Amino acid sequence: MIGYLYVECMIYDVQSLKSKRSVVKQTVHSIQNRYNVSITEIDYHDIWQRTAFGIATVSTQKVMAEKILQDVLAQIEGRTDLEVTIIEYEWL
Repeated sequence: MIGYLYVECMIYDVQSLKSKRSVVKQTVHSIQNRYNVSITEIDYHDIWQRTAFGIATVSTQKVMAEKILQDVLAQIEGRTDLEVTIIEYEWL
């Protein structure tokens, strides 16, 4: 089972693309270090206050993949520098 999570976020306290990249990089690295998932910024590369992450995981059971993606989402939602605006799950 392949689970895919699309998460769109607003970043309010940034004043440049450089500071946005810092927030995005910290988020990606903290998730990669904690969970066995693939994550990358997939949209809004040139917009200061928006970003979108694509997160994928592979598991033998849907329940396990869903649990991992929910844990990743909880970590993103727990950040004080991001506000999650759109969440979409896909299963393959």
